[in-house]
Amino acid sequence: MATTMTSLNTKLSTEEKDAFVRNTAALGLTPSAAIKVFVHMFNECGGFPFEVRRQVSDESVTYLATDDYERFASALDSAVPVATRELLDREFSWED
Repeated sequence: MATTMTSLNTKLSTEEKDAFVRNTAALGLTPSAAIKVFVHMFNECGGFPFEVRRQVSDESVTYLATDDYERFASALDSAVPVATRELLDREFSWED
């Protein structure tokens, strides 16, 4: 029984397409073959065959001062109700 084939189309920037063509050629593949491999592996894995997550810049991360971090870490080792009460009773000052 013959398999029915269909097309899959997508839009890319010229730069992305050119880099994709160069990289697939370096692997001895055509762009079409590389996409077929990706689709096959995506279906086999039930999702992406590699980790997908966003990059977080240091500017979007809030760091605790050493003293605050140590208090937080020790609170994690305490019983939850006591640690929660201590954190709720604490006065915070927010600085720009």
